[in-house]
Amino acid sequence: MTVVIGILLALAVAVTWLSALALWRLPRALDRLHALAFLNVAASGLVTGAAFLSDGISGRSLKILVMMVIFVGWAAVLSHVSGRAVLMREGRSA
Repeated sequence: MTVVIGILLALAVAVTWLSALALWRLPRALDRLHALAFLNVAASGLVTGAAFLSDGISGRSLKILVMMVIFVGWAAVLSHVSGRAVLMREGRSA
């Protein structure tokens, strides 16, 4: 079981590095927002999965699940607001 948890956490680190590389390589701000959205969903899902495998259904893993849901929801709102701001700055409409 600990091997699977280690693989999930290693994948979360790999997703973080992949997103950092995408932020560095992508040319436009709207493209970079896609890399951040991928990071938010993938890494938080992998960490939450590792927590449930580690503890089972416990108070700590349920708290991590609640934090993940709030984090992903808030990240979606911030991505939307940031995307609209970028479009307005460029003089385009959403």
